[in-house]
Amino acid sequence: MGHPIAATRLLLATGLVSLVTFACSGGGGGYGGGNSPTAPPPPSNSLVVEIRDFEFVPKSITVNPGDTVTWRLTGSAGIGHTVTAGGGVFDSGASFNTAGATFSHTFTAADAGKTFQYYCIAHQVCCLMQGSVRVGDTAPPPPPGY
Repeated sequence: MGHPIAATRLLLATGLVSLVTFACSGGGGGYGGGNSPTAPPPPSNSLVVEIRDFEFVPKSITVNPGDTVTWRLTGSAGIGHTVTAGGGVFDSGASFNTAGATFSHTFTAADAGKTFQYYCIAHQVCCLMQGSVRVGDTAPPPPPGY
């Protein structure tokens, strides 16, 4: 009577598969559980400032702490621009030599209430190529020209 042993093995194997499936399911409830490696990252706010020939567009922006500003070359390539903040807070280096080139900086909670003036090293004097980022609504307005 070999059939009862085969049936017992099948029943044990089915039970083992069910046990493993149950143990691995976690029961954490999917998204929102905090430990899920597949949970989507929190949304980030990103603003784009275009570099068009010899100007930043828009020239002045207001962001919130945690926002990222990305400067993107949309104008003439090969001119060579920088995005350089006074005091060395951020500096792209000479990274704007090809169309579509970008540089990003994320403003933190420590930046709240501050206004950052920035410029293109090569074109600030000749072309007044400069702009500003205000972090929060309480940040002071930039000086004229920024």
